[in-house]
Amino acid sequence: MGNVIKERSRIAVLTRLAAVLVLIWSVIGGAPAAAHAGSRVVADWPIIDARCAPITPEGLVGYGCTKLSTYLQEARLDLRYNRPPKTTDKLYTNVRGNYAIAQLQDGKYIIGYSDGAKHAEIRLIEQMQGKAPRIEFDPQTGKVSYQPAKASPIKEGYSEIEPCKKTCNPALETAKVRDKFTYSYRWNAGPGEDPKVLRDQTNNRNTGAKQVAVQTLLNETKASGPILPKTPEELAKGSAVSKAAGKQMGPIRPGGIDFSSVQLRYVTDGGGSSGDTYSFETATTPGQESKDGTDQIYNADEALNTWMAVEPSRFWVNLNPSQPDKVIDQYLGQTEVGRILLEADLELKRAWTRSQDPKTAVGLEYWNRMTGMDGACIRQWIVPKTATIREEGNRLYILDAPLEVKAEAFDFTIPSDPSFKCPANPEPSMAVYRDLLLPELNKAVNDAPEFKDLRRVYISRVAAEWYRDRMTADGRAAGAGIDSNDVSTLEREDDWSPTDVFNQYLKEIYGTTYELPNGVKVTTGGVDFTQPVKTTKLNDSTFKEQHATLPTTVDKSLTEVTKTSDEKQAYLGGSDEIPDFVGVKQATPAPSGTAGGQGNGGEGGGLPITGAPIFTIAAAGIMLILIGMAALWRTRRVRWVAKK
Repeated sequence: MGNVIKERSRIAVLTRLAAVLVLIWSVIGGAPAAAHAGSRVVADWPIIDARCAPITPEGLVGYGCTKLSTYLQEARLDLRYNRPPKTTDKLYTNVRGNYAIAQLQDGKYIIGYSDGAKHAEIRLIEQMQGKAPRIEFDPQTGKVSYQPAKASPIKEGYSEIEPCKKTCNPALETAKVRDKFTYSYRWNAGPGEDPKVLRDQTNNRNTGAKQVAVQTLLNETKASGPILPKTPEELAKGSAVSKAAGKQMGPIRPGGIDFSSVQLRYVTDGGGSSGDTYSFETATTPGQESKDGTDQIYNADEALNTWMAVEPSRFWVNLNPSQPDKVIDQYLGQTEVGRILLEADLELKRAWTRSQDPKTAVGLEYWNRMTGMDGACIRQWIVPKTATIREEGNRLYILDAPLEVKAEAFDFTIPSDPSFKCPANPEPSMAVYRDLLLPELNKAVNDAPEFKDLRRVYISRVAAEWYRDRMTADGRAAGAGIDSNDVSTLEREDDWSPTDVFNQYLKEIYGTTYELPNGVKVTTGGVDFTQPVKTTKLNDSTFKEQHATLPTTVDKSLTEVTKTSDEKQAYLGGSDEIPDFVGVKQATPAPSGTAGGQGNGGEGGGLPITGAPIFTIAAAGIMLILIGMAALWRTRRVRWVAKK
């Protein structure tokens, strides 16, 4: 009898221990991290490193902190180091673009990438729907390959950058998969946040957290796994443009400076191993309050990146009533630079009209000299004149970058007015136009406030051309996204449309107040920056003679806002501080539980995240101890009774 009781007690102990294990598993392993993210749906990916924090309710995870994100890292490495020779496929070449990955219900993994044509998330949706060939990643081989199109729902998705509010989010929501996606770097600004500042922190070409992490993966670790800031302080570092913007305030905001008129006048090239330096010039306004120029500072930098990303042959806009399908290049039209160029073209037409006002001396003389002439259809457009620069090794001073208005007689039609015809003999009228009105237009594009934004982005074009030449010469161009036409991170978020500007132009064609009785004058043209920037380089003696104090002013502007010796201009700048990201030694993946991490990678040690909060784990541990002690006491009691 005693032996039977002892045997039963062993069975009872084992049963109780099994119950305990089941209880612990249900609390820890069976409580996925998605429970802490509201309604977010996430697959059963294990956390792979203790530094990776839990998924946030918005879906933010550490780069390389989940199995799905490590698969994307492995795909990136394959695309980088097994690239077909001389390929132009942007899947392989667009290194700086955004990439995304999804697991399908059929068990396959597909890759999406961003370029000027489509976002990475859109490509994933098309593959999910069977509308495009699959770009499959095989975790067993680590290889990426094209496969035939085949529809299958997305089970889980991950994008390096947060899906954009304007295009990607709506597309994912329409496909009913938005809540299945996580990401590592924020893109959409929240209340009170400046979107330009946030995007600079994420995607600045030298200091952006996403760009630095990807470059660390491709050039340093060359292995998948968590890639996180070395210390939390690293994220306090920032770009040259952010440092310049911050100097507007300083300990006490400098007075009498119009920061909204900033232009990029000085840059350095870190050569890929270190960051760059910028200094912006702006006008002083003695006796007046300073105007904020944060948007303009970031716009100048955005223009610089646009000019480098988009091919120069696409740097044009065109308001021609007979060419409604040729208003702006498709890539340039998605950017703020494209908007500025097209609106400057419309403003040029308005300036032309204003210059003919007979209430002005020039306008009155113009009409007097036009008496008896037939008028003209005029094509006029804005082009760069030769810029004056000073180059010292890896330093560039942009001293002058004027613009010029070109004009010629041009015969065209207006589709909405079949009866319209241009005058048959335009040259006499063109001679008067060139003599009187053209100088007024040239003065306007170089000095008038209506063209301030155009002048700002053009000066950035001069700097971009300098960077393009240097990067092409030393082999950095492809890796820097030069001529990639990838404007996916340069898109405007507003509802501006080139068609709206064209339609406004058509309305204003017949709104000209000053017309000859025998002819309607219409202008067409555009802004044409497609030609390479022409520059004149100042030699040592001329530079020292004309700009003796400029180097000192620029250097000082890197620490504080600095006025020129005549106090007509002020400079403010900064230098890139590249954050140090490191590959964290990968821990052994847990068998289950949802992966997650913070955009900043999280800090501190702790247990690998299994989906349950630390308090739940602690409670389960205490429960295990209590149940174990009770089970042991019960066992001893049974054995004591049996012996007795």
